Amino acid sequence: MASFAAAGSSTGTVTDSWKTFGSPKVTYRKGRRHSSHHVRSRNFSTDLLEDDSILLLKVDLFLSELERRLDYLEEYGNIKLDEGIQRAYHTLQAVREGCGRVGGEVIGEGKRRARVIVEVLESSYHEVIEAKETLPAKVHAGVRFLEELLAEFETCSHASMDRKLDQAMRGVEAVIDAKDKLADSIERAIKAARERRLITYEELPFPWRVNPYITRGYRFTETKLECVLSVFALNNETCNIWTHGLGFILILAIAFYFYPMSQIFNYHTTADKFINGLFFLAAAKALACSTIWHTFSSISHQTTMERFACVDYSGISMLIAASIITTEYTAFYVEPISRSIYITITFLFGVAGAILPWKPTFNRADMRVWRVVFYVTLGATGTIPMIQLSITRGLSWVALFYLSVLKSIAVYIAGAVIYAMQVPERFYPGCFDWIGGSHNIWHVCVLGGILFHWHAMHDLFHRAFEMATA
Repeated sequence: MASFAAAGSSTGTVTDSWKTFGSPKVTYRKGRRHSSHHVRSRNFSTDLLEDDSILLLKVDLFLSELERRLDYLEEYGNIKLDEGIQRAYHTLQAVREGCGRVGGEVIGEGKRRARVIVEVLESSYHEVIEAKETLPAKVHAGVRFLEELLAEFETCSHASMDRKLDQAMRGVEAVIDAKDKLADSIERAIKAARERRLITYEELPFPWRVNPYITRGYRFTETKLECVLSVFALNNETCNIWTHGLGFILILAIAFYFYPMSQIFNYHTTADKFINGLFFLAAAKALACSTIWHTFSSISHQTTMERFACVDYSGISMLIAASIITTEYTAFYVEPISRSIYITITFLFGVAGAILPWKPTFNRADMRVWRVVFYVTLGATGTIPMIQLSITRGLSWVALFYLSVLKSIAVYIAGAVIYAMQVPERFYPGCFDWIGGSHNIWHVCVLGGILFHWHAMHDLFHRAFEMATA
């Protein structure tokens, strides 16, 4: 910003103008030759005969108004306007802040504020005051211009506020309209389900639509009891419900009968049994959560339906984390520090995976691929310990150690790819509505992956015992 002194030197009269400004004497100007006349200006911007205290009072009043009106606009308005109005706002803001920093005795303070106004305008709107020769004239012109600038800024800001309010109102109306349409579609789906028990994909309200290639056999129930009773009737979720429902019973049988009766159980320490129990718990939880979700996915209350979906996803996260923990526990069986670090990290990832599904956007139909990517990434965290093991024990040892879990990993990945690509129903819509669809295959792969991993754990613990006795 150009200094006031520089401005004064350029005019030759500005620096000393306050000495004569406000003088009660009549100021004479040269007119025609051999004549003289005096003129008392009645224009605010050129009146050089007013008492300086009056001018300073006007400056003070303007600054008070500027403070009040800018505060209001900044609190309730929208100052993110076009470039021209932004320039005006920054100028007004500079005047307010510059004058706000001025202190001292009253008269001196007023004069310094007037100088601030001139300096700001010389920097941003030089053309407004460049024709004025004296400081009082510059102040007059500056205050008048700033008043007009403030009024223009207020007009544009209020217009922007009105547009913003109109947009908000249109947004509210759109939300209300969407809710009304959703409520109507839910009522129509309930009515159709009452008449025929099962409805088509096109009859489902939008939030319940997941796979457009499964065209028939959808339930749409009003109560949780109806959801439970539908488990025993044929629908397009029957296969999904019973594959994991029976799988849940199978895992409980392994955990409480086959594992305790096995020979390896007698060799396991308490910590070993805890890790095995953690895996069984996570596997049973994942299968139970999946069964619950597919049982209640037809509930006609959207929020309830979405919460049951979250239950399913949280179960998957804990299963992946528990499976990785079993490999970390056995791979670092004789390295307690590394073992604790990796298990803690994986556990935290698993907890994050159990929380993330409760975020509203996670369960949207258009997030299908990203859900798969998330779970694959979660599973990939189990490869991080391989880097340390490759350095300390060699690549051949790592390859041999993890060979036993490759089968379960391959099954999980194959199922995830099939689920994400929605095959085979993508190529034959309507042919796999009851059985054989991508989700059915995914369920079989999950159960197979659990069983393959349990079998691999025998080999993992065998190698861990070899390290402990070496």
